[in-house]
Amino acid sequence: MDELTRRFLKAGNTVVSNYLLSNFHQLGLTNDELVIYLIIEKQRGQGDLFPSSKLISKETGLTENKVYELLHEMIQNKLMEIKTVKHADGKSYDQYSFERLFEKLLQSASNEVQAQKQETNKVTRETVFAQIESEFGRPLSPIEYETINQWLTDDHYAPEMISLALKEAVLSQAYSLRYMDRILLNWEKRNLTTVKQVQKEENRQRNGSINSSDSNRPTTKADLTGPKIPIYKISDQD
Repeated sequence: MDELTRRFLKAGNTVVSNYLLSNFHQLGLTNDELVIYLIIEKQRGQGDLFPSSKLISKETGLTENKVYELLHEMIQNKLMEIKTVKHADGKSYDQYSFERLFEKLLQSASNEVQAQKQETNKVTRETVFAQIESEFGRPLSPIEYETINQWLTDDHYAPEMISLALKEAVLSQAYSLRYMDRILLNWEKRNLTTVKQVQKEENRQRNGSINSSDSNRPTTKADLTGPKIPIYKISDQD
C-alpha cells in the first residue's frame, strides 16, 4: 500500500444526510454555512467537538472573521448552538450542537409528508365527485355536493367505499345519492368500513356462512327495505 492510499484511508469518512444536502437552503443554511457544518462534523468524528475558528478557516478557505460571522448567524438562526458538557473527568467542555438544525430538518420532512397527504386527499375527493358526475351523466347540484362532502368529512366514509356504493347504484339503475346513502348506512350498521370487509361479508353470505346470531335474528322492516349489497371490485369499473 503506497503512502497516498494510507493517507486516504487514515483520513476516514464523514457521513452526511442526503436529505440535508437536498434541503439545506430551505432550512436557511447558506453554502458557506453548510461547508462549516461539514468541517465541524468531520472534526467531531476525529474527537474534536469544538474546533477553533482558525482550524475552520484553514479547512474552508474563509477568513477567521467570516467564520465568526457565519457561526454567529447559525446560532442566531437557531441552526446551531454551543453547549457546555461535563465529561467523565469532571471538567466542562464546550461543543457545537446541531440538534436544532435536525429538529428543523425533521419538521421539514414532516411538513412535506403532510402536504403530500393533503394533496392525495384532495385528488381523491375530486375523483369521487368526478366519478359520480360521470356515472350520473350530469353535473351535481349544490345539495348533492354538500351531501358528498358530509360523507367524506362528517361521516368519514372512505372514498373507495363511496365508489363501491356508486357502482351498486349504477348497476341497480338507481342514479340517486339517497340510494347510495342507504347502501353506505347499511354497511355502517354492519360495521363494514373497508372494501375488503364488505367483500368478505358478501362471500360469507354467498357461502351460507352467516353466524347463528344473524341467522336467528328476526326479520325487520329495515331488512326488507334496505338495499342489497352485492360486491364488485373497484377496478372493475375502469
